[in-house]
Amino acid sequence: MADPSSGVSGNCGNSAAHDAANAQDTQAANETTEAQLADAAAAVNAAPTPAVTQVNPAPVDMTLSPSTLSQLSAMSVSAPTLDFSSVTSLGGIPSGLSYADVAAAAPTPAQPSIQEMNAFSPSFSITGFNTANIEATNLASISVNAGLAYNGMVDAGTFDASLQARMGLEPPSVTAAAHLGYKADVNTIGGLNAMSLDFTAGPFGTAAEPTYGLSGSVSTSLTDVDRFTASAAANFNSNGFTNGSATADFTHDFSETLSGTAKATVNFNADAVTSVIGEGQLNYKGINGATIGLTGRGTYDAVTGDTTGFFGGRASWKF
Repeated sequence: MADPSSGVSGNCGNSAAHDAANAQDTQAANETTEAQLADAAAAVNAAPTPAVTQVNPAPVDMTLSPSTLSQLSAMSVSAPTLDFSSVTSLGGIPSGLSYADVAAAAPTPAQPSIQEMNAFSPSFSITGFNTANIEATNLASISVNAGLAYNGMVDAGTFDASLQARMGLEPPSVTAAAHLGYKADVNTIGGLNAMSLDFTAGPFGTAAEPTYGLSGSVSTSLTDVDRFTASAAANFNSNGFTNGSATADFTHDFSETLSGTAKATVNFNADAVTSVIGEGQLNYKGINGATIGLTGRGTYDAVTGDTTGFFGGRASWKF
């Protein structure tokens, strides 16, 4: 029969051993945890050490196929157009000039010229003296001339006008003349390229009856090489119209140096036509001022019924 006390004693010994083993395991686990925590704290507080990582990138293929290059070459590039219309000057250069114009300009600007416009100019003269022998001068040949001339400009051309008075001393008399003219700067086809109007009256104050004359002409271009001029004149006295004439002049430029002219004139009086004149010219302009001209003229006298003609030439040059 076993002793009951011996069995109790054995169980107690095993339990104490088991508890001791558990305590040792717990202590070891705590020490391990404390060591891990200490290592973690040291790692957190330690200075960071940079790490260099070598990267080997993969190669990129930059080559283009021939078809792609062909497409790129065929593409059109739209470049924006610069508009400087609102800019009055660029870099100190006035409008209308380019940098090339400024670079080609003379270093010293030309002296500006002063052009007189819309100017009146009076005139005065005494003519008729015998300069070789003053004492032998005929008083009837002396005249005092006074006038006023006007020269004006418009957008398309120039105007000129004048008023003249001639005063004779023996017998005392006065003759007046007035003129108005216009000339275009550039000849235009079908436009008024030149015009003139003249008026004369006198002499007044003598026994002779004064007469009045009126004449005018207009000129235009029919084409670039054809010009037409028409003119007319009429004379009057106290009884009315006395005589007049009308002329038509046509000019054709065959070249820069050769030109031809055809001209017709009709003279008439208060009763009928008195004569008809036809004329033709051929003119050549050469170098050094050389000119050669041929002229043919025919005249029909309606009063007598006679017809006359003339043909001649002329030549001139400078040397």
